[in-house]
Amino acid sequence: MQDQIPLSPLQKMAWFNLIIFAVALALYALGVPLLAWLCHQSLATAALPSLGVFGICGLWGLGNRFFYDRRKRAKISLDERETLINHRANTIGMFMFWEVLVVLCMGAWTTLRYVYDQATIPVDVLPALIFLGMIVFTLTQSVAILVQYKRSATDDPI
Repeated sequence: MQDQIPLSPLQKMAWFNLIIFAVALALYALGVPLLAWLCHQSLATAALPSLGVFGICGLWGLGNRFFYDRRKRAKISLDERETLINHRANTIGMFMFWEVLVVLCMGAWTTLRYVYDQATIPVDVLPALIFLGMIVFTLTQSVAILVQYKRSATDDPI
């Protein structure tokens, strides 16, 4: 039986982020039919208020707690490899954030312009697009961290 290697703080944060998103997604998938059934609405009508469960993603802010050592009451310093992994993951996450944000903004504008003959995007839509971009950034960053750790673990000759 192979010994388990403890997770680094970056890996713990990445798994924490993915678990929080999976919980929010599961609650949304359960909430839409439940809200539609309780309020006697269609699924499309109940889908918008059910988006409130994604507020759970605010728990992502607690991910920084993985970078503190409670016993020593000090911040954990990352070595060069972990810093490089974090930098690459942030770069990939920001790239995906901007790609998704541009596609969503242009998609919203195109839909409103050519389908509904409306020349401007309502201000109410823009915060939702930014929030969706933040979700894409965090998920992409978390997956990039886990993939890079897995890739670097296979490179080590053991």
